[in-house]
Amino acid sequence: MAAGSRRWVNLFLALFLPILAIDGFRPIGATHAWLEERIDYVLDVTGLWQGPWRLFGPDVDNMNLRLVAKLQFANGTSTEWRSPEWPEWSALRKFIGARHMNYFSNTLKAGQEPAWQGLCAYLGRTERPAGSTTRLASCELQLVGGVIPDPDVRVVPAEPYLVFDPPDVIYRWSAQ
Repeated sequence: MAAGSRRWVNLFLALFLPILAIDGFRPIGATHAWLEERIDYVLDVTGLWQGPWRLFGPDVDNMNLRLVAKLQFANGTSTEWRSPEWPEWSALRKFIGARHMNYFSNTLKAGQEPAWQGLCAYLGRTERPAGSTTRLASCELQLVGGVIPDPDVRVVPAEPYLVFDPPDVIYRWSAQ
């Protein structure tokens, strides 16, 4: 690498890394808050906003949730759909499917009735039994999940935690 281009890379790193540090941590004092306000708009516009770095926070994510849909069609046939098993996806597939992952994460939140209704309608169009053209009669969305215990309470396996509580019905849709 030429000395001139190395200088530009070093300058970029000297400016960019402190900006990431300022953005990534909660404001420590008035100066930090002032700096964060100055860089916030630029980071938002460029898509470089990091959000808080809470990897080792006191309230880490300890829920393993899945969606299950039981679909009943007008001709009496039924089928079941399950949300994707994200741990089984490769890093590349997760990168490409990031919007899907965000969609399902947001769909799992309580009180998302418009999203649940839309999901049922979508599944009614796409998850029909082979060769069927019949319409969806009802859809029951179930939330399946479990709380991952603290390692102090019980040794948690290295694999995804798959010990689930009984399913909770979160939404029922039926054709009028």
